[in-house]
This record gives sequence, C-alpha cells and structure tokens, in this order.
Amino acid sequence: MLSDEEHRNRILTLRVKQDGAALNVKSINLNKKSNSDKHFTSDYEVEDLVVRRGKAFDITILFDREIDKETDIISLQFVVGSRPQESKGTLLRLKVDLNNLVRRYTQSGLWSTHVSDVREQELDVTVLPSANTIIGKYKLYVESSVRGKDGEYRRYELEDNDIYIIFNPWCLEDVVYMEDPKQREEYVLNEKGRIWVGTINNNTGRPWNFAQFDDPCLEAAFFLLDKAELADAARRSPVSVVRAVSALVNSNDDDGVLEGRWTQDYPKNTTPPWAWTGSKAILEEFMRNNKPVQYGQCWVFSAIVTSILRALGVPTRSVTNFQSAHDTDSSMTIDDHFDEYGEPILWMNDSIWNFHVWNESWFRRLDLPDGYDGWQAHDATPQELSEGVMRCGPAALKAIKEGHVYLSYDVPFIFSEVNGDRIHWKVYENGEMDVISIDKHAVGKKISTKAVGTYDRLDITDLYKYPEGSAEERQVVEFVNRYSTRVGEDIYHEEKTTDVSFSISVPEDTQVGSDVTVSLIIKNTSTEVRSVHGRMTILSSFYTGIPAKRLESRSYHNELLAGEKKTLELNLSRKEYQSKLNPEASFQLCVLFTVDPTGQTFVSSQAFTLSKPSLQITVPDYIKAGTSYRGTISFTNPLTINLINGVFHLESSSLLSAYKHEFRKPIKQQETVMFHFEFKALREGLREIVATFSSDQLGGVDGSIEFEVFQDIEPMNTDK
Repeated sequence: MLSDEEHRNRILTLRVKQDGAALNVKSINLNKKSNSDKHFTSDYEVEDLVVRRGKAFDITILFDREIDKETDIISLQFVVGSRPQESKGTLLRLKVDLNNLVRRYTQSGLWSTHVSDVREQELDVTVLPSANTIIGKYKLYVESSVRGKDGEYRRYELEDNDIYIIFNPWCLEDVVYMEDPKQREEYVLNEKGRIWVGTINNNTGRPWNFAQFDDPCLEAAFFLLDKAELADAARRSPVSVVRAVSALVNSNDDDGVLEGRWTQDYPKNTTPPWAWTGSKAILEEFMRNNKPVQYGQCWVFSAIVTSILRALGVPTRSVTNFQSAHDTDSSMTIDDHFDEYGEPILWMNDSIWNFHVWNESWFRRLDLPDGYDGWQAHDATPQELSEGVMRCGPAALKAIKEGHVYLSYDVPFIFSEVNGDRIHWKVYENGEMDVISIDKHAVGKKISTKAVGTYDRLDITDLYKYPEGSAEERQVVEFVNRYSTRVGEDIYHEEKTTDVSFSISVPEDTQVGSDVTVSLIIKNTSTEVRSVHGRMTILSSFYTGIPAKRLESRSYHNELLAGEKKTLELNLSRKEYQSKLNPEASFQLCVLFTVDPTGQTFVSSQAFTLSKPSLQITVPDYIKAGTSYRGTISFTNPLTINLINGVFHLESSSLLSAYKHEFRKPIKQQETVMFHFEFKALREGLREIVATFSSDQLGGVDGSIEFEVFQDIEPMNTDK
C-alpha cells in the first residue's frame, strides 16, 4: 500500500508548476478579518482562516500581469486529508469563469464560485462550500492557463496559510443548523459556562472556561479526529464526529486526552479532577506531551467534549443528571443490601451517582427514521463499551424518552441512567435474601444544564422522561423492561400495610467545618399503637455513590401512639468527620426501619454535601484590551485542621494562561491565604476568570469574577 506521501506525489494536480505564459500568482489574500467577521470566527486564536461550510468567503489573488478575461483560464483547487483524490471528494477543482457565475458538482456536493471583481492584475473570487462539505484543514491551489495553448499552465500552492472549514449552525442546509440566535450564541460562541455538581438538594453551577477559540483547541479537535482515524467522508457527519470525540476524550482505548481516576488519593505531580478550572490547560498539556492528562472525572470529560465540539461548530452543552444510575447488567434495577440489624452491606451494593455529567449536541439524524432530530446525548466518561470502544452515543433524546432502545447509539444505557427501580434487599445470616422495599422513582432527577443567556439552572428532565408516575412513564418503562435481563423474575410483591410515614431531612446549606444533623420524621397515621425500630448510618462517600468511611451509626426503638409524630436525630460533630473528610465533602445517609406489628419497612439512602466557601477574586474596576493588570485571589480555611498541599488554579479565555500557585506551608485553621496574579486581555468583551483551591483535606473550592474588557480607548467622563 502506498504511503500518504507517495500517494500525494502521484496526484498530478498537486504538483506546483511555474512554466509557460499563463498568469503567475504573486500573492493570495484570504481576507481573514472580513471573512472571520462574516463567519463568526474572529475569536479563533489561529493564524489560518476559519470559515463555516455552506457560507461564502472571499479571496483576492494578485497576478504578475493584467488579467485577460477572453484568454486567461483560472481554476481553484481545495485539498483536504492525507490522501486527497478528486473521485473521493477530497480534492475539489473549481473553474473560475471570469465573466459569469459557474457551478460545478462534485462528490462532496455543490460548491460554487463567482468573480466579484477584476482589477487589472487583481481578482476577487467568492467561494461557497457546500453545506455538507467535509470539515477539515484545506490547502488552496490556483491553476492558470491560456486559451489555445494546451499544455502550458502554472499551478501555485498557498503554502503559508490553510483554510479550516467547520460545521455551520447558521446555515439552514447544514445538519447542525440551529434556528434560535440566542441558542447559537450560547451553545456555539459562549466561552464561559456552568456545569452543575453536588446533590439533588444542594447543587451549584461550577464555573468552567471552555476556551473553544483559544489555542490549541481547534488544532486539538482535528488532531483527535486524525488520531481516531476517522475517514474523510465520515467527517461530513456530526454523528461520526461525535462518536470519534466521545472515544478520544478518554484515554481507555487510544491514549486520548484525559485519564479518569476515582480514588481518595492522587499521585504527586498530577492534578485531581476538582482542581481544573477550564479546558485550555488540559488541551495544552495534552498537545504538548501527546499523552493522556492526569486526571479527570465526569464533569471534566464533558467539559472537554463541549470545548472540542463547539470549536468544530457543533452546538453542544454539558448536562447533569442527579441521582444517576449505572446499570452494568442491563437489569433496569439498582440493588441495595442490608443485614438483619439494619447495617448497609456496602460491598454488595450497586451505585447511584450523586450526579453524572454528559453532553448533548444539536443536529439532524439522517441515519434514523424521521422524528429524532434535535438534541443528541453522548458521554465520553469511560463506563461501558460501545461497538468495542469506550464511548457512548449519540442517542436521540426522543428515543430515550419514548424508550426506543433499539435505535442507535447506546439508547439503552442512557435510558437506564435516568430510569430504573431501586431494590432494597435484606440479607440473612445464611445468605438468603428478601426484597423489603422497591423505589420506582429513585433515579434521573433534576436533569440540568446552564440556561441560555444566564447562569441559572435550566431543568430539562422533561426532555428525557415523562412525569414520574404518569401513565406515559409507566408505559415506557414496561415496554423497555421487555429488554431487561430480569424479565420473568417475580420481585414485585404486593405492598404491606403502610400506615406509618417516614421523611428524611439532610443538610442543604450547612457549611463545611460545621456540625451536622440529620433527622427522620416519623408519623403514625393509624388508630393503633405502632412500634418502630431501626438504624441510621452516616458514611463519607464519593460522588459516584461509593461509600468511603463509616462516620456514625445509631439504632432506635420507639412506640408511637395513634396519630403521634416523632423526630429522630443523628448528630455528627465536625471533629468526628474532618479527619475522614474526602475532598468532595460528600456524605451518604442510610436508613432502615421496620414497623410492628404490620411488618412495614422503610428503606432509604440519601446523599448530601456540605457547602464550601467561595474564593474571593478582585480585579481593577476598569480594564482595557492590551494592558497588563494585577488581580488578587484569597481563601480562608474553614476547618479546624491544617490543610496540606494547598494549590490555586486559575484560567481565563484570551486573558490569562492557565496558571497554578502552590503553598509549601500548611494552611492553618481559619487562616486566610492570598495570591497576586498578572493578566492581560487580548480581546474586548465580557470576560471571566475562573479559579479553584484544592488540598489533601479539602477540594473543589471554586470562584469566579466576570468583568467587561473595553477597547484601548479611555471612556469619556460624562459627569457634570
């Protein structure tokens, strides 16, 4: 098989030729400023021109002599890929009619050129790529000849500049077309974002710098497509591109961008997931070292995907699913286990993640029947194989909502993340088990993304599922259960008498470093006495729902008179949890109670997190582009123990290179530390600096500041 270089050498139309009487190209102007403005690509930090397919761009060619419209023949040639060939649509030859508009059909669709102006030696040509053009980095050639002089021609290659062609959400004919201009602004052009983390009761939008226009994001995007060996023809389709990106953002198969790690401790000279502030630092390190960056977790994988796909022009957002199931056996159930004394048996349990973050991208699904266009879910966090590769999606949200698990790609897995029954089992000393409780609405809560134009949380749960308990929801679940590995098992017994109500209360806004109280409210709604006994247990846990350490546990036995209500409390002092706190400040409450004489059982497991202080960031009141400034960031230790290996991370698009500052000394209890940093704005507009603080004992402390960058002109003083 020929090498790529040998292949190119054999393509005659790629050979530069300067002989004959034909026009000789002196220079080519790609009109980067005007073209970039028209294509909404002026913010890309690349030397080359970036344009969107399906929209015209202008080039100006200067020749060595005056152009003769009657005798001179001019053609443009656009070349993409490592093995360009006209029959494959990767080498496009477009004749320029010096008198009229000419269109030429090729295998890549309809491209057109027309002459805008001829001025003696200069030629202005408008080029319109087709709306399904292969996205990629194109080389431009200009070929000239003289009518009647066969065999005499010149071919010029523009060596110093390439042309990136990307997807175009502004173009009606492009499959990624998005009609709403506010949504295009948010999901394509917005460099700043929020990714929701926490628990269903205590969550926040974590600031993130997507940096899709910053170097090296666009270069990294095409590097990943090459690394995935995605065929040139497949690069017309966002479906193929999304699947390639989903696989290459994680490192499991092809040494992609980011290595995942879900542990208590992290090796030295690596970055724990909660320390990252944006995509730029990660992509810079990946492109510099050409090996996976250490480390990431779900929200980091999702953020990188958002950056990569927005850079390529695909409308994309990060989406958080609270109470997210991980169904590894396609059973559509999540199983918890307790012993006869009400203690959770941790090693036997399935996990429900406090939250899980994936992506959605907007495009038409030409590979599916009608009706599945719009938002498509996909996930780069390495969890399960899809066609032998660690990736997931794209799955049409309509297919997920309707339970159409037979459609591509990976609809069953994402369906199970937002649907599924939680089965609670009692395990006897002899190993036998009984189902003691079933929660049919345990997963898929508050599915969230950043709202358009604000930093508010937008709830999009209704895009994934019908209202819990509705007839439509039960119908979908029953249909999907036909595909479950538990089909035929009789675990859904008749419910016992339930005349005692239980309600759990966990902290929603308790600050880390404070004492913790959880409570169980019990009410006897019957007309007779009820005996209630059971246990509450608090564990530290990871956000993946996997418990880490047992912190406090207590058993209870109470008699409730008819209509009586009691509140049971379990207290956890800060001294009891600080030394065992994981950096996420995440906990899990496990509850198991039994009612006599009815045999009613109440089982619940609920995650909660403690709120962390925000970082304080200050910058000057007035900031203009091109001028250096000094900012300050500070943090106060809220715990009564020292924080070891503290570090600040900072990042901002077009304003501040990714930076970190390490503290060599321990940060003492209630001590405030401060760091001064320098920054210089390259572009005007609304900008944001994002920062995090992390240490061995506490992590995920973040903060941001947003401000306007003005042109290099002092504002006029209108005060009188």
